[in-house]
Amino acid sequence: MRLPLLLLFALLFASTTVAQELNCSVSVNRSTLQGDEYVFLDELQEDVTRYLNNRSWTEDVWLDRERIDCTVQIVFTSAEGLTSFQGEIIVQASRPIYGTAQRTTLFLISDDSWAFNYTRGQSLVFDPERYDSFTSVLDFYTFLILGYDYDSFSELGGTPYFDQARRIAERARSNSGSVGWGNEFGAERSRFELARELLDPAFGALRRAHFQYHYGVLDQFLLDPETAWERATEVLTDLNELYLQLNQRRYATDVFFTAKYQEIASLFADAPQRSDAYALLSE
Repeated sequence: MRLPLLLLFALLFASTTVAQELNCSVSVNRSTLQGDEYVFLDELQEDVTRYLNNRSWTEDVWLDRERIDCTVQIVFTSAEGLTSFQGEIIVQASRPIYGTAQRTTLFLISDDSWAFNYTRGQSLVFDPERYDSFTSVLDFYTFLILGYDYDSFSELGGTPYFDQARRIAERARSNSGSVGWGNEFGAERSRFELARELLDPAFGALRRAHFQYHYGVLDQFLLDPETAWERATEVLTDLNELYLQLNQRRYATDVFFTAKYQEIASLFADAPQRSDAYALLSE
């Protein structure tokens, strides 16, 4: 009876196993760093992939098919010795469009204000209560990925994860020597500023538009394109009103349009409201 019991336990375990949230593809580019002494950085691709994909970032139950597809590109731009580096991180996340085989980009950010320390054989340890020049950036963008994804399925659903990102940014800002977190003079496009804007009630219209665009427009387009076009026009109207209230472009609104401008243009190409959409987008 031993073998059948073991098989039964295995099946029960498999049926209750919870998948992690991210399905992230990681690439590392160190081509600007000359010399064989930097070969150890090639290990980062696998280490970061495990760090992002093999842990649970939320308390919710996720099925494997629900994992968020994302990409993280780490580009080394310069080095001071073998432990201190400057680089760029490019983060993109997407989600499926209901009823289609297509995907839509949730957000795309290229962040070149990154200075960090990393040593050969260093373990990547998740500790949101401690600032680390390398992992805190990974943690920050992971919670942004989660926030944008949750916001696309429920109105303001990403708030807990944007708040996690904000707390990481606040801790980083208080650390002397940290870069890209908003403690530099005139840093209007910092990580902290993005998290702050996403949680600012004044930007609630942007996040509600993010939800309506994904859930009410893209997910419904195949079922009822006429209604979807009307809702998309309402989204642009709300965003235009927000722009007029703010009286200038802001980081959070630019992140939205960086991800969506080509898609919105395609969406309205054959729409009866395309002239109205053009006027709103032009303004």
